[in-house]
Amino acid sequence: MELILTRHGETLENRQDIMQGHMPGTLSPLGLQQAEQLADLLTDEPIDVIVCSDLARSFDTAKAVAVRRGLEQQPTVLLREIDWGRYTGGRLKTIDWHNLPESCESLDSLMQRAEKFVDYIRKKYAGQNILAVGHGAINRAIVAFLEGRPAMDMIDMPIMKNTSVIKFVL
Repeated sequence: MELILTRHGETLENRQDIMQGHMPGTLSPLGLQQAEQLADLLTDEPIDVIVCSDLARSFDTAKAVAVRRGLEQQPTVLLREIDWGRYTGGRLKTIDWHNLPESCESLDSLMQRAEKFVDYIRKKYAGQNILAVGHGAINRAIVAFLEGRPAMDMIDMPIMKNTSVIKFVL
């Protein structure tokens, strides 16, 4: 079973350093182009299932690949971005990752969601090759979980570039 993990294409909100969290987000013209380039990049990859966040920016990125494959994206809330709570819509540079504000989802909670996501795909799509289109923070949590790292390690991990790819064999 192979997991290909990617992040959605650039959004208009990314360009403004806005913490989108559970906001849908809108792919920018570059983000739409990145989604098509992702589909090109994955042309020769065996993909049986495309799982994505239910948020528009991830769903729309996944759709670019799905259309070419004759597949339908399978949305799940497990792949949603970190919930910024009342800070949603604010500027990302204002966040202290070591001391997340009270209304934000904790790194431990994010890590638990990453574990649930991995369990979900292992059970529902056993033996299949999966493309998962997520977001910056949840993808870091998935990588940390799969590498056996603690939640706090996510703080120092680089955020995935839009539509970059990391592969795992599960």
